[in-house]
Amino acid sequence: MGGFSLGCGLGWSAPCVEILRSDLYDFDVFAADVIASVFPVGAAFCTIIVPLLMDRIGRKWTMMALAPAFIGGWILLICAGSLVPLFVVSRIVTGACGGMFCVLAPMYSAEISEKQIRGMTGVFFQLLLVIGILYAYCTGFTRNVVAISSLCCIAPIVFGVTMAFMPESPLFYLNKDREEDARKSMRFFRGPDFDIEPEIEAFKEQAEKSKLVKLNISIFLNKPVLKTMAVAYGLMFAQQFSGINAMIFYGVTILESTGVGMESLVELVIFGVVQVVACVASALLIDKLGRKVLMVLSEAFMCVCLTALAGFFVLKTYMPEQADKMHWLPLTSICVYILAFCFGAGPIPWAYMGEIFPTRLKGAASSSAAFFNWMLAFTVTISFPSAVDAFGNAAVLFFFALICFLSVFFVIFFMVETKGKTFAEIQQEFGTHMINNTH
Repeated sequence: MGGFSLGCGLGWSAPCVEILRSDLYDFDVFAADVIASVFPVGAAFCTIIVPLLMDRIGRKWTMMALAPAFIGGWILLICAGSLVPLFVVSRIVTGACGGMFCVLAPMYSAEISEKQIRGMTGVFFQLLLVIGILYAYCTGFTRNVVAISSLCCIAPIVFGVTMAFMPESPLFYLNKDREEDARKSMRFFRGPDFDIEPEIEAFKEQAEKSKLVKLNISIFLNKPVLKTMAVAYGLMFAQQFSGINAMIFYGVTILESTGVGMESLVELVIFGVVQVVACVASALLIDKLGRKVLMVLSEAFMCVCLTALAGFFVLKTYMPEQADKMHWLPLTSICVYILAFCFGAGPIPWAYMGEIFPTRLKGAASSSAAFFNWMLAFTVTISFPSAVDAFGNAAVLFFFALICFLSVFFVIFFMVETKGKTFAEIQQEFGTHMINNTH
């Protein structure tokens, strides 16, 4: 439900920004755009404090602490009235909570899952996120900001109640020398008849090794650690500069500029349904085909779709009659693009981040990658309208297509496959297991 709560925050902008610009609120374009775009700013900066909390009070209780803050952010939105500063503060608060979930939820999921299904459970975060986005889009049919915010506020309430009954990560317990609690946690997730000893022993070995590592800046300059972080950062860059947030936030505007479109909320719901379908497919296939295959297919299909959409804008400029005959192309391209993104480039970087970092470095490294991701999201979201005004839709879309094309080769040559591997085996692949012998 943490992913669902984040999805509600992300999806809120699309139906609400148009309402804020209407006669009901009469916010100017700049104010409405700021309200929409500050969400990733809050998400970015609060990821920094995640390591300080998760290694002290645990993954579970850090997430539990976010629930009342998330609820408070939605209450501020409900009570904001026509005060722009209150809207901005509430969006920063909800963004901050959502950004912290992005680090904590994939990590918690990876640590409680069997290696055979770790990819699937990692994708569940993205699946719940896109279901949350779809839910927020559907609340837009109320055409009332207070109603939309009230319905979205339900998500963190449900999360807080359900998470209260979940145990802490067994790996966290072992890091704190609480072996019996770790066994209880593992039995909760595996069942009373499952042989948990092999996993407990593997986690104990991992925890013991992590205690030998002194966390300081020099350890992040270690070559294997730099390589691991470079891969994580590269995947985050590929995710955001595929143009996904431009499509999510401005997809309706893009369609309107093609001269092809339907009622905007209907288009949003179509986009939301496509995302959910793609994430379900990804969850079913990630532990069969592997992370690399899905990422390559995802980036390749996005490249084709963006190129097709950019080509349509070129046709519309120079051969408008020919473009009119291809009126089906823009909506089809955007839907297939979103399908491809949610099939691989959307969920996999977050799930992958929960797998590749050594235990002792996981909090700081994952948080820095999440910070990088959210700052890129803010950059793309805030700069897209200006870039389109300066260079045109076709040029900007061709740029995103080029990034997707280059990302295919980045994944092929630098991404390490983690399908079916233990954390120890993954660290062996990256060479980060050696840091215990050098620090």
